[in-house]
Amino acid sequence: MREVRVAAVVPARNEELFIGKTLSALRAQHHAPRKIVVVDDGSSDSTATVAQSIGAHVISLEDRGYNVLGTPVLAGVINHGLDYLLTEGYGSSPHDYVMIVGADHVLPPNYVTSLLDLVETDRSIAVCSGQIRGERSVVPRGSGRLVRADVWKRFGLRYPENYGFETYLIIKAQQEGYRVVVVDDLVTDGLRKTGKHYKKSVFISYGKSLRALGYSKLYSAARIAIMSTKHPTGGIYMLKGYMSTDIQPYDPKLRAYLSSIQHKRIRRYVTNPLRALTGETA
Repeated sequence: MREVRVAAVVPARNEELFIGKTLSALRAQHHAPRKIVVVDDGSSDSTATVAQSIGAHVISLEDRGYNVLGTPVLAGVINHGLDYLLTEGYGSSPHDYVMIVGADHVLPPNYVTSLLDLVETDRSIAVCSGQIRGERSVVPRGSGRLVRADVWKRFGLRYPENYGFETYLIIKAQQEGYRVVVVDDLVTDGLRKTGKHYKKSVFISYGKSLRALGYSKLYSAARIAIMSTKHPTGGIYMLKGYMSTDIQPYDPKLRAYLSSIQHKRIRRYVTNPLRALTGETA
């Protein structure tokens, strides 16, 4: 395999209990990232100190007084790390792949190597990831995703600071003719159960994301109904978010492309209704 340069961006806020394990796992990769950038989003604990002790470059942001999980503000936090990689982090020696990793997400030692084996062999893959233990997704999650840098650079190597920014990258890559892949047998460990720390604002953001990205009313209703079976209050807040009026729609061409994907997925659901209850995300 050619010399492949990987960088990782880790957004964090008050993660002193978890970030040490996350960063140590990144350092222990068989193909470790050349640069790990932790964007400390105004932590009041020792998150930054722990990160620095493990060799990460830390970007410290001011405390805005709230956790940005599930909001477009999180895109801005991650973008601080991506901007660093485009400037000071590499200079004339650019990275080939960028990883986004949550501060409470531990990857097995073969994680990066396994994904690189895949994407270096198949250049049609732009975004890939493993699975989180106990969960199932058919598209790469926001945390743990490995992104081909030359593809992402076409859209600025930044997340749009809008609802649904993580899904945007998936849809944009597909719109450009690339594939996104999840490796089911590459299992990672979330130190928190997904959703355990979700608040009202996160569910509202989910609903707003559906509208911003252009999900159809039928598909959105199905997603909200599925959420309601798992988390009734969350489903209500998700509906409230979907009905909000302060939503900035994405590019019409991207929304139209997503609509075409939805129609295919809905047809699959019709032929196999149980598929909709397996945790599939888009």
